[in-house]
Amino acid sequence: MARLFWFLFALAMIIYTAMVAWTLPEISQSAGGLPAFDLRPKGYSAEEGRAFLSALSDAGRALYLGPQALLDLAYPALLAAVLSLGAHLMLRPGFRWLRWATAAAAIAGSGCDYLENMLVRGMLRADPAAVTDWALRASSTATILKSAFSTLAFTLFLVSLAVWAARRLRRKPVS
Repeated sequence: MARLFWFLFALAMIIYTAMVAWTLPEISQSAGGLPAFDLRPKGYSAEEGRAFLSALSDAGRALYLGPQALLDLAYPALLAAVLSLGAHLMLRPGFRWLRWATAAAAIAGSGCDYLENMLVRGMLRADPAAVTDWALRASSTATILKSAFSTLAFTLFLVSLAVWAARRLRRKPVS
């Protein structure tokens, strides 16, 4: 199971690096420097969302709907698996509630990420003037929830890491 964890971790980091070093900066640049929807953890207003959609070039839209969409298809599930499996490996035996809480938060964050992706894809395929305030609010809410659940999952994972480290330190003989 540890090998699986490290494989999934490496794959998630490769995809994350591709998004933060390539697709998301290029998308932002192609929208006049406005951040992509994925990079707005506090959400956005209908006006801000519409401004991004209007500023986004055809090349930026193609990048968002193509490579970024493919990367973001794999990343949420990989992240949820890494955080859940990592907590499970670090906390056995015991701390069952923390393992389950970490997994639940990670899976909820992943689900909200997929909902966000679906809503953003619909907005990117539409004419910016035709995108409704409801669609923009729904997408923004999914982004906020994704960010909140992901932050909770990372925090619980770090608590799991602290518990694991404390257990390891207690087991070492003092010289």
